[in-house]
Amino acid sequence: MIGAAGPKSPAGARMGRIDLYLAPGAVEKAPLEGRSVVVVDVLRSSTTIAWALRSGASMVIPVESVEEATRLGHSLDATTRLLCGERDGNKVGGFDLGNSPREYTRERVEGKTLVFASTNASPLMAKTLDVHEQRLLGYVNLSAVAEALKRAGRDVAIVCAGRNGRFSLEDAACAGALARRLAGDVPGLALNDAAEMAAEYDRTHGHDVLGILSRCEHGRYLAELGFEEDLPVCAAVDEVPLVPLRREGRITPEPQSEAAAPARGV
Repeated sequence: MIGAAGPKSPAGARMGRIDLYLAPGAVEKAPLEGRSVVVVDVLRSSTTIAWALRSGASMVIPVESVEEATRLGHSLDATTRLLCGERDGNKVGGFDLGNSPREYTRERVEGKTLVFASTNASPLMAKTLDVHEQRLLGYVNLSAVAEALKRAGRDVAIVCAGRNGRFSLEDAACAGALARRLAGDVPGLALNDAAEMAAEYDRTHGHDVLGILSRCEHGRYLAELGFEEDLPVCAAVDEVPLVPLRREGRITPEPQSEAAAPARGV
């Protein structure tokens, strides 16, 4: 554990450890109480939700399934809500938006409530981790999330959304970038083996984020679907300096993160 000079939460907790879970199943029995929980889905939910909030969306409500999104959508004001999400990378039929961050412009989402159902991240948020407050991590908000975690001062659990329940390189690489940054800033911080491995990968390859996203299995798949232009958007480190925070089922910008700047076009 770090000494008395280290960052503390309001309750006096101290950040002393980072545990990385490389797939959703790995976290089901993990001890998460009292920890800062981070969800990472670089391609593409973490990136898309950050862009949606930067573009002025009122809130994002992640749900477990397309059916739940449709039911919830029917209960909300049709003039102020959008159904958003994908299955296997493609926009769900009948939904307003898919999961490409380039769709989430200010013109489309400002002032709207977004009901969001993705293949990987939203079930993780809304089911597996439902009772825990969660921050969303992508390369686009790497520094903002790191600063939020240092302010919180608690031990950290990073959970990779992966792809169809399996390991995905891009999520582990981004988690490693976060772990390496925090380890450099917080003396004595302990990392579990997965976090050590991911941090070492970032140390070797993190200078070329677009290369990571282009080489990884999910990035190649998205390119085959016609979403190759999403990859540089998702690779733009610190382009969206805010932290999406899921609390009581709703995602809004964390109050201390930068949310006021106007969105730049993607």
